[in-house]
Amino acid sequence: MCGIFGISATINPKQDYDKIIFDLKKLITLSEKRGSDTFGVSFKLTDKTLIYKTNEKPTEAVNKKDYKNFLEKNLKKNLNNNLLLVGQTRLVTNGSKFSYQNNQPLESKNIVGVHNGIFTNLQNYDEKKTENLEGYNIKSDSLTFFENISEFTKNKNFVSHYIEYLKNTTGNYSVALQVRNENKIIISSNCGSLYYYFDENFFCFASEKNILHDFLLISKLFDSNKVVKRDITQCLNKTIVYDKDKNSLSLISHEETKNIDNNLNINTELNLNVFNNFQFQEKKLKNLKKCTKCILPETYPHIHFDKDGVCNYCLNYEKQIFLGEDALNNYLKKFRSNSDKPDCIVGLSGGRDSCYGLHLLKTKYGLNPVAYTYDWGLTTDISRVNAAKVCGKLGVEHIIRSADIEKKRKYVNLNLFSWLKRPHLGMLPIIQAGDKGFYDYGRKLSKELNINLVVHCTGHQLEQREFFLGFAGISQKLKNNQRMYSYNIKTKLKMLYWYSLQFILNPSYINSALLDNFNGFLASFVRKDDFLHLFNYEPWNEAEIQKVLNEQYNWQDDISYGKNQWRMGDGQTAFNNFVYYMIAGFSEYDNFRSNQIREGTLSRDEALELCHEDNKIKYDTLKNFSDVIGFNLDNVLSKINCLDKLY
Repeated sequence: MCGIFGISATINPKQDYDKIIFDLKKLITLSEKRGSDTFGVSFKLTDKTLIYKTNEKPTEAVNKKDYKNFLEKNLKKNLNNNLLLVGQTRLVTNGSKFSYQNNQPLESKNIVGVHNGIFTNLQNYDEKKTENLEGYNIKSDSLTFFENISEFTKNKNFVSHYIEYLKNTTGNYSVALQVRNENKIIISSNCGSLYYYFDENFFCFASEKNILHDFLLISKLFDSNKVVKRDITQCLNKTIVYDKDKNSLSLISHEETKNIDNNLNINTELNLNVFNNFQFQEKKLKNLKKCTKCILPETYPHIHFDKDGVCNYCLNYEKQIFLGEDALNNYLKKFRSNSDKPDCIVGLSGGRDSCYGLHLLKTKYGLNPVAYTYDWGLTTDISRVNAAKVCGKLGVEHIIRSADIEKKRKYVNLNLFSWLKRPHLGMLPIIQAGDKGFYDYGRKLSKELNINLVVHCTGHQLEQREFFLGFAGISQKLKNNQRMYSYNIKTKLKMLYWYSLQFILNPSYINSALLDNFNGFLASFVRKDDFLHLFNYEPWNEAEIQKVLNEQYNWQDDISYGKNQWRMGDGQTAFNNFVYYMIAGFSEYDNFRSNQIREGTLSRDEALELCHEDNKIKYDTLKNFSDVIGFNLDNVLSKINCLDKLY
């Protein structure tokens, strides 16, 4: 979620200042891909700690006069022979970045530290003040952690008390801290997103092995001829105490952590004006003709009914053929490491399916995965919490790749308001075009880590959505949750023509988001999907998934999202479904439940009842989306409510 880093070296104060600035800038640049919301760094000096932090993009902040002047006036004049610094490039998860106290490095009475991850039982949410978990001036879990452990500095055996405290935390963490008045750096991790290098003159650490390796190769404080990757060590389920005065390193293993957790309390009160309009609309929707077997309505693209009222999608449906456990085990034999060495990369959104898939790969199939998340600006806080719980308990390294969040959110805003100028349901997916980097980063990490197997926890046919193509005027039968890149060439050409026509008819789409949108099209429909899709092999069982996650990981439902937690980790999903439901009279949920009926896992009456709940307006989630993207929610919902309906 963030990039944390640190350096300790013996220096010449009069000669090495420029080297320090160079090394720090390079380490910040390499770490920024893990988080670009804020930046901060702490220097341990002879009689004080010097801290600089700002809520700007890190690589922009270090080029500004403010940063350079601060270091010239404060650091340069106070350097001694011992350099100790820790820093962070932050991806905001909870605790507003506009609150100085929440930005890192964090200060408590006797501790200065940085934290990557989420402590899931330390958050301080005010249920009366917040519908969502981002952008509010609430105390972060990281600040709570450092304030609590600061009390242990009163004891001589601080490290023992500190480790005991770690045992009572849940979630995932990688921590680096300094105790005031001591020339020490202490690092800890329960998920392995922390790597360090140590020799007789140099100690440094970073959140990823490649970040640290690439930094050491260009460092001016360090002899780069020394470094090889095998000299870089992972910190996993242990605490490392580096003592600069003694030039020593102590390793302390952790015992198994306990399961203690607090539930998140999220306000779910509705905006009554919007909700009343929605209820009025629902009365009209009840008159829609629906399939007598599934629950798809007459407004579904290219639908027609036979004499018994059964739709063509039901008549042409073929149940999914699962390849099975034996086939999966045979395939995995080629990649399984049979050691502690990572053997696969798993896409982790923090949603239900990906967390359960990670659990299966680790516990059932005996793989040693590295998880990765692509945060493009609309990843929800609760999905981060759930990912932290699963990775922390499984001891799985979790790599975050962060887009330029500000830019991505700007693109979503541009796409949304361009869409509103000429609304068409076939163009609605453009709002989420920016999330397709998830595919590309799987390929990039495969090369970076030299791991050939990339797994996505997708593949079950229930996710099949013909209406995405249908609203673009294209009718194509989908089978076994067909991957988008495998659509036939005729379909792809039709799509390209149709989208191009929409851009001509609505020139507002030709804006700074254009290239990002086009890359989303390429990532989805052109670049070959060479990943393993877990649920092509494993049957998808909703009750079993929910049972495992609740009992083994204390899974946290996003209650503002509703009872159906499918795609709860996508911040824009509630908005898209609101639009589909208001204009066409159905949403992704109706499609999902209809597929469950066809697979024989749900009755029609059950599906109707579930969708009645699924399709209720999720105002809190919509409000979070509008706050993050930057628009007046009630104005936009009112515009959508006034659009021509398909019924």
